[in-house]
Amino acid sequence: MTIYHSRERCDFDLPLKFVDLITSLDRVLVLDGGMGTMLSEKGWRPPMLPEEMNLIAPDVVLDIHKEYLRSGASVVETNSFGASPIKLSYRGMGEKARRINEEAARIARRAAEGWDAYVAGSMGPLGELIRPLGNLSFEEAYEAYKEQAIGLRDGGVDFFLIETQMDIKEAKAAVLAIKDVAAHIPFVVSFTFERNGRTITGSPPEVVAHWARMIGACAVGVNCGFGPDLAREIVKKLYLNAGIPIFAYPNAGTPGKEDFDPREFAEEGRELIRAGASVVGGCCGTTPEHIAHLKGVASQEKPLRPRKVEKAALASRSRLVFAGAGEPIVVVGERINVSRKSPIRDEVAQYKWDALSEEARRQSSSGSQVIDVNISLPGIDRKRAIREAVEAVESACTLPISIDADEADVLEEGLIHVAGIPLINSVTAEREKLIKGIELAKRYGACLVVLAIDEDGISETVEGRIKAVEKVCALADEMSFSKSRLFVDPLTMSVAADGRAGVVTLEALRAFKKLDLFTIMGVSNVSHGLPNRPLLNNAFLTMAAGAGLDSVIANPLDESFASLMMACNLLVGRDKGASGYITWARSLKSEEKDTSSPEKKEGASSPIEQMKGMIVQGDRGGVLAVARRFLSEGGEPLALINDVVLPALEEVGRLYECGDYFLPQLISSAEAAQGVCDLVEQAVLSRGGTLKDRGCILMATVAGDIHDIGKNIVSMVLKSHGYRVIDLGKDVALEKILEEARRGEAQIVGLSALMTTTMSEMERVTRKIKEENLSVKVIIGGAAVSQNYADHIGADGYAPDALSAVRLVEKLLGR
Repeated sequence: MTIYHSRERCDFDLPLKFVDLITSLDRVLVLDGGMGTMLSEKGWRPPMLPEEMNLIAPDVVLDIHKEYLRSGASVVETNSFGASPIKLSYRGMGEKARRINEEAARIARRAAEGWDAYVAGSMGPLGELIRPLGNLSFEEAYEAYKEQAIGLRDGGVDFFLIETQMDIKEAKAAVLAIKDVAAHIPFVVSFTFERNGRTITGSPPEVVAHWARMIGACAVGVNCGFGPDLAREIVKKLYLNAGIPIFAYPNAGTPGKEDFDPREFAEEGRELIRAGASVVGGCCGTTPEHIAHLKGVASQEKPLRPRKVEKAALASRSRLVFAGAGEPIVVVGERINVSRKSPIRDEVAQYKWDALSEEARRQSSSGSQVIDVNISLPGIDRKRAIREAVEAVESACTLPISIDADEADVLEEGLIHVAGIPLINSVTAEREKLIKGIELAKRYGACLVVLAIDEDGISETVEGRIKAVEKVCALADEMSFSKSRLFVDPLTMSVAADGRAGVVTLEALRAFKKLDLFTIMGVSNVSHGLPNRPLLNNAFLTMAAGAGLDSVIANPLDESFASLMMACNLLVGRDKGASGYITWARSLKSEEKDTSSPEKKEGASSPIEQMKGMIVQGDRGGVLAVARRFLSEGGEPLALINDVVLPALEEVGRLYECGDYFLPQLISSAEAAQGVCDLVEQAVLSRGGTLKDRGCILMATVAGDIHDIGKNIVSMVLKSHGYRVIDLGKDVALEKILEEARRGEAQIVGLSALMTTTMSEMERVTRKIKEENLSVKVIIGGAAVSQNYADHIGADGYAPDALSAVRLVEKLLGR
């Protein structure tokens, strides 16, 4: 459903807006340290949630805030990190979410009285991934954050701090909730990164930096995950891309090992400031002593001025695409369009997405940098269709998406569900339509295509089109919408109808570039009604490239298109060092060698190779169809495991580890592999056989911790590799884990925890298992967990991610 834009307001006066202070570049601000760390020292223990202390021990929370203020903090965070209705519901307190958040804000507000300090409304992750990566709907995430935002707003926060975010899509839900209930209060978004420099769902700092600026954040940051030494490179990348101030508040250490004492932490904090952070503080393991030393260092430094952003940016979760001077011409693939008859059109009418997913993959491998999605088919639920189409494209490839829809509610539904920075394709320069387009682009952090068509229609003259676009620029300035987010289309008309149509378009294109605007257009209309259309289209594209075209909407599968684009980019100075052209030329030679071998041709077409490729691509529907045919023709069921699933997953692991695949692709491949495994099991049992048990793994998130994103992913990937998994869920009591371990089914117990405050429960479980001499190995994982901690508690292994967990299990079981 489309989210409605309510505008609830609060009735108190805010002090000087926080955004004014952090953009004044007057001084480095110091954020406080770990709330959970301090609460643990003062008697809080799971299974109680830290946020419950706002109601039952407010003075304890108040004293912690004051300790941090006395240590030199300029910003204190409310004790509301996990105070969403979703998390609180696990303690039967979901209906108290608004009250708990309001109390958290009021306590922090009271503590800050008399200090030159600001109150940040902490909003942490919900503990579940949003569909299709998880089971949580976007609307559920939005409503949860909305309740939290209302409470924090009413309690008097100066700004919202959406923190420890792992997924841009979840962060978007929080942002939209804030915009709808507290539009007058600024917000900051901070992400937690893995040691590979990306969030768990694959977003690098460059993507989250541009996304945060474009969706309206007053700052973007990094917190948790690791210490300040590893955060330094993240801060550098955020600073180079964001164009807004940078927050950095990393961990000091984990239970059993303090990685950074207060003095070391402060000196590393100095490096974070010099890398670009203008607000520094601490997350897990930091104390008032850490903050006091950090304050001393921060008072000696001046923050860097945010860099000016001059290029247009589009992004998926994991990939950033720039348009502008010196950048290659951006190719927007146009083939997912139901306006013409195709297999995609037939399937969209039935809400099926295999053909659309395959098309997205083909366009991605053929040189598209953006995928245009148009599913406006009459007679269907178009809002459902655009939502599911967006999810299908994002699962099939890593490219940014262009939403192409005439109906405003369908367009908005697509924008809601895109993860990243989408392109809105398109609106005209007519004032009312343009206002609506800019409002949507600002709300959802998108770029906007504007056609040079005003209230007078399409002008046949260059001057008329320039006049229309000048009105676009004036309105964009009036609405504070950066020109770096505008792509203007000079309009391509048929030369068959008007011999000067091509000339007018090219002259308009040159004029728009003089206005410092980014340009985009399709080329195929120029040849409409004429023979040998590809020749005219390619010639026109070449001329447009010379006139300054930044992006083209085209068919990347056209045989001559890729060659033409590579040549154009090189010849107009958009291919530095001819690197793109040379790489492309070498790939052609490699393809010639591959196709020259009859053996390779035969192998590539075999069912085994087809199925391996489909699993790697995450094509569940395709691989199941081929697998069923393989079995019906007498194929050996276990060959599907040994010759298809395991080699395919090995390739997926290689792609994941080298940074070509990310969590969405890993999940898609695991689901495709699991489908084949299920099919094999059915076939073997129907023939009276039995399956070899690769091993049984008992999985649990420990007591007091209600986060199971990582555990669920590990469980899925283990299953796809043929292991049996007993998943006990989250917030699992010690005795329940022991009870299951004593049964003797499992050879390995996998323990997960996100919060440092619940990691001690891992030690309790591990110690009890060892004391009872149970015949199981213990492996651990989680955001703050490390090999050092695993060694400290006597665990048998540590896995930083799902594929590492598979390899660890294989090692421990001798597979």
